[in-house]
Amino acid sequence: MSDPLNILKTVFFSYWYIFLLFVLCIIFITFLKSKRFKGWSGEKATSVSLNLNLDLEVYRIFNDFIIPDTGGSTQIDHVVFSRYGIFVIEVKNYSGWIFGNEKDPQWTQVIHRTKNRFQNPLRQNYRHIKALSDFLKLEERYFYSVVFFIGDCVFKTKMPSNVINNNLSGYIENFRAPILSLGKFERAVESLRGLKDNPLISKKEHIETLRQKHTR
Repeated sequence: MSDPLNILKTVFFSYWYIFLLFVLCIIFITFLKSKRFKGWSGEKATSVSLNLNLDLEVYRIFNDFIIPDTGGSTQIDHVVFSRYGIFVIEVKNYSGWIFGNEKDPQWTQVIHRTKNRFQNPLRQNYRHIKALSDFLKLEERYFYSVVFFIGDCVFKTKMPSNVINNNLSGYIENFRAPILSLGKFERAVESLRGLKDNPLISKKEHIETLRQKHTR
């Protein structure tokens, strides 16, 4: 009678590439489901959509940059500059049901009876606006906060008008009253362009700052 262990060894060495492919598939699927990949893919999709749908003669788009703030640093997903205002966009790539209130410290995602809590993105985005306002030396009245859910989600509570899950470009284009002078608009764009070209804080330093906050 053949030794079962020898049979297993023979099968493995004959079809090792199938086992390897299986393991790689599991790793790849796990990566696709990770929060980091979902966040990255949501931001990239939003960036492409903004560049395709907004008139780049009117709007200036900046994506994924780190800016100093009172807590050390903060990372902003997207900023759209225009004479009609400066739109600071926080992207959430979430599916399922979303529950939240403007004043709640946390919101809730529900998928098949599983609940996940996350920081109120409106509060998160206010910090971004405050940091950007200080950096650009512009009053906060020139800024508009926008929270954009890009995943296949459904809002189960009434959301503020600046929390949306479709037609981000259309939302921005609804603002048609100029509030920024041409000079302020151009100076703000140049300031942020300079920050993008010469970052004050590296991504590594930003991540380390976040790590220190979480371990306190």
